[in-house]
Amino acid sequence: MEEQILEVPVKIYYLKMSMKPEVEFDRSDAPDFTFQRLATPISTEDYLYFYRTVGEAYNWLDRLLLEKSKLYDEINSPKTELFIYSVFQKFAGFAEFVRESEYTEILYFGLFPDYIGKGYGKSFMQTVINEAWHKGSKWIQLNTCELDHPNALPTYLKSGFELDKVVVENRKVKQLGEF
Repeated sequence: MEEQILEVPVKIYYLKMSMKPEVEFDRSDAPDFTFQRLATPISTEDYLYFYRTVGEAYNWLDRLLLEKSKLYDEINSPKTELFIYSVFQKFAGFAEFVRESEYTEILYFGLFPDYIGKGYGKSFMQTVINEAWHKGSKWIQLNTCELDHPNALPTYLKSGFELDKVVVENRKVKQLGEF
């Protein structure tokens, strides 16, 4: 069996946070975690390890379909920031920001499969939100879709994001097929 890439219509949720949360996240209630920005340049292989580990179950394909040189340029752009979330010194998730002049887009965000459903998502999301507000952003943007984890949209809404718009766009997905 081989994988086939298809385009299918998918509901995309565009979310926005216009005001910085009043209260910073209190780390005293969180497990022993670290959140650190990756130094650049980062290799495409290292980047794709995090991207695949988080996104494989949700059809994250955009970065996998880019030419390696284009991917390298994008992830090492001065506008891009990559962060790793670790729990008890083990990789547990990653986030990717794109900093624009007025806002920060949380381009990718997610936990590694072994950390989903164990209470780590809230501390990770709050840490990501706090970091996204740094450097003078006037708002934060985040998009998700119906291919993502079923708790993604409710989690983002509970975290303070508001639904800006919903559209249907064609997205690439993997399908197993026989050739």
